Amino acid sequence: MPSLMDAMDKLFLRFLVGKSKIYKEEEYNDGLSEAELDDKALNTESASSENGWNQRILLDVEKQRVMREKADKQLNDKRNALLTRYFQQSLLKVINHRLANTDEVILEQLQLRETSLELLKKLLAGEPRYSQLALLLEDDIGTRNRLLSLVASEDFMSVLGRSPRFVRDIQSAVGLIGTDVLRYLVPAILFKYRINAYSQHNSLFAKKLWRYEMTLGQTCTALLKADDYRRPYDGMLLSAMVNFAYVASYQQYLSSFEIVRNTCLDQAREKGEKRRHDFFYDIQTDAASLQALLVSQSSLQLSLTLSEKLFSKSFPHLVNALKEEVESTPFEVRSKLGQLLFKAVRFAKYDQLRASRLFKPELLEQYMQNSHIEPDVYKSLLRQELFRFKPTW
Repeated sequence: MPSLMDAMDKLFLRFLVGKSKIYKEEEYNDGLSEAELDDKALNTESASSENGWNQRILLDVEKQRVMREKADKQLNDKRNALLTRYFQQSLLKVINHRLANTDEVILEQLQLRETSLELLKKLLAGEPRYSQLALLLEDDIGTRNRLLSLVASEDFMSVLGRSPRFVRDIQSAVGLIGTDVLRYLVPAILFKYRINAYSQHNSLFAKKLWRYEMTLGQTCTALLKADDYRRPYDGMLLSAMVNFAYVASYQQYLSSFEIVRNTCLDQAREKGEKRRHDFFYDIQTDAASLQALLVSQSSLQLSLTLSEKLFSKSFPHLVNALKEEVESTPFEVRSKLGQLLFKAVRFAKYDQLRASRLFKPELLEQYMQNSHIEPDVYKSLLRQELFRFKPTW
């Protein structure tokens, strides 16, 4: 029987790939709806048995037609199941092959260019001038434009105690926001838009993954602040590093899906197999293949490999904390940052399951105890609504 923590990890992965109707309906499901349907079916069957003389008698020819249609459907379902399995196996093979090329993953899936890495280093590990930040942001058009938009936002600027301003040059925007806020803000913007939330495939997954990443990052920050850590704004970067495996896998899944689909279509055309062609033309991404991919990456070894390549020199303490998590280092012998990450990961997963009504309240005390999260800390984290970005701490 799996442990509570293993069970929650599996439930979390199912939550990520599940459809919104499933987890939202769980809030209203009292466990009786299926029983009520079963009772209706039983009552109907009983009534029919008692009044059998009223049932319509099928002609032999009609019975043969029904049986033939049923056989055709079973054959078609079997063919579709085989084609689906073939497609899924081909897809996962291509994805895993592409993910083995870390340089390509960094550039194509994580979209982390040298200027983005330098921007993170300047912000989180240095004391940059506004002009230096502006110069680096000019090369990251997406982040630059979003900062300009936030400066013009009354809601955002009011949180900072400042008035909104319509400015066109990024250095003015940097000055209006301030370095202290940018240390929390830029990593959040930078990594949010590395997750493709606008794909026609599994867009809900992207939203859930980002909510988890944001919750994890800000939980790290909250715990770091409470511990008087010198650089609490490291939290968002640490969260991004933890999730590199999931983000890269999802991005590769989206691009590989179309590659494999087009290959299957070309093969079907060449062989003149219309049924096979039509099947692959209509095929859609499915939760099963995405979950299989996430399970294969759930050790987070890919996250560690990518983080070591990117940040072993500039942020070795974060890489070490991630390494302790990946290698399941016993809590008692972890570094201070490693212990905080352990707590943050467990709380962030819990918060997603709690919000989706998938976490059973009777398991809360044991789960938090296993997560080394004290009751007062749990209450504080929950009260802060860490899934929503906080520009000031």
